Amino acid sequence: MGDQSLKGTNWGRINIDEKNLSLSHLSYNVIKFPLKRIVNSNIQKNDIVLQLNTEECAENEDMLCEVRFYIPPKEQKGEKKKQESNEDDLDEISYLQQVQKEIVKKAKIGGSSDSILTIHEVPLIVPRGKYTMDFFKKDIRFHGNTYQFTTDYKSITRFFLLPMPDEVNLSLVVGLENPIKQGQTAYNYIVMQFKKDLETEIDMKYTREQLDNLGWKGIRLEYSGSMFDIVCEILSEITGIKVVSPKNFKCKNGLSCLRCSVVPHSGFLYPLEKSLLYIQKPVIYIKHDDIKEIVLQRITQTTQNKFFDIKIVTKNTQYLFSTVDREELDNLSQYFNTKKLQVKKIQEENEGINKALDESDEASQQNGNNHKTTLSEMDSDEDDEDFQVQDDSYNSVQFQQKVQKTRAVNNK
Repeated sequence: MGDQSLKGTNWGRINIDEKNLSLSHLSYNVIKFPLKRIVNSNIQKNDIVLQLNTEECAENEDMLCEVRFYIPPKEQKGEKKKQESNEDDLDEISYLQQVQKEIVKKAKIGGSSDSILTIHEVPLIVPRGKYTMDFFKKDIRFHGNTYQFTTDYKSITRFFLLPMPDEVNLSLVVGLENPIKQGQTAYNYIVMQFKKDLETEIDMKYTREQLDNLGWKGIRLEYSGSMFDIVCEILSEITGIKVVSPKNFKCKNGLSCLRCSVVPHSGFLYPLEKSLLYIQKPVIYIKHDDIKEIVLQRITQTTQNKFFDIKIVTKNTQYLFSTVDREELDNLSQYFNTKKLQVKKIQEENEGINKALDESDEASQQNGNNHKTTLSEMDSDEDDEDFQVQDDSYNSVQFQQKVQKTRAVNNK
């Protein structure tokens, strides 16, 4: 602790050596940590955001997982002027980008030279962009034009391979125990999208002996074929997790999913063997065992109502999937019954409500007729004859004169 600043200072100069990154002020360290703990580094406006590895963090233990360095625009310009001797190199690179580049290089975030396998131009729809996937001994690193992120194999919990309604693409959904972050947004799922007819060839950078030493005995040295098949096979072999795909459920047009909305986004709901999965934004995964009740809403028999809603109540929360095509009601009801899921009988309740509304309308109609009779009686001549002007009525003299004129006209 001899070189640690204890004054509470939160500014200084960033220093990067071969092993550590530190922020120092007047020769004292404000913060210091090993470069090997940095798993991701991004630029957000004037911030350099570092994501730190929490693999060594025990359960219920607090650990630093993110550090942000703010570099003011004036400071960036000042540092650039100081280094005008390298003007050719700094022409298009700011001081902020220089620091970011050095962190990425020293922490070996973006480097793929020592990776076991590299797959280029993998399209992701969550988070959106094209990324290069580098497979290492303990983790996968995704490198994009703007963002980089890392997920270790132990964090992967499930895989889903889903045929898209366009019948051209397939989506591979990767569930994560520890979410990845881009700015303030955390993603618990990575969604890759592949074309069915896209084929590729991939070679391992390691020898057979090196792969065996890693425990990757099922990984082949060469792969060729459909890109989605290769990625699924490699991920499944490394993690030991099977890839789940839709099997028995089919909607009216033979697809495996229902088009619906989770406000404000439109997406697709996949009824699977043991769960329900909604993509794309947000990705929602619901296990059958967690469902307490399913409520089908807006299913009354009317020509104008072409859609219905599905409300799924779980142990901790509830979800509403709206604007489902009404023609899918029978298939979906059969699916819920087969899986022995509790479905609320909204149809019977609606019939009871409609009956009550009909009775209320009849009562209102009778009251309306009685009201009309009373008005006609008040307008009759007999009521005019029995009418007695009260002393406290407003402008009683004028009112009495008006009544007499009306009677005279009627008598003629």
